[in-house]
Amino acid sequence: MDENETYAIYMLQWVENLGAPTVPSLIGALSGVREYWSGNKSIDLARIREILWSWVDTNGGPRSSPEKTMLLARMILCLAYEDNRELEDMGYFEDLLSNYGVSRKEINSYGPSNPPSRT
Repeated sequence: MDENETYAIYMLQWVENLGAPTVPSLIGALSGVREYWSGNKSIDLARIREILWSWVDTNGGPRSSPEKTMLLARMILCLAYEDNRELEDMGYFEDLLSNYGVSRKEINSYGPSNPPSRT
């Protein structure tokens, strides 16, 4: 398993523990990235990114938002990139988790080699 896949599984575990999205675009996107990172490399991540960015643009755009659905959309977007090295290096996903309401202590108790358990 390479670093991108390890980090994606870590992010996916967090997203799944936060609860299922209720917005159809996000439900479909989450299903697609879950399939991709489970080994189905025929999933079109570029198309998933298009759908998610369109939803983000329609629902507030690129500005920072504390709204949980927007934060979840951005987390799923993180999963829609094959190369996530920069995301991990910058800690962007962890910042989204913190903005969502997860404590830094809890975030820091896990990592790519030790993802949170399914709840």
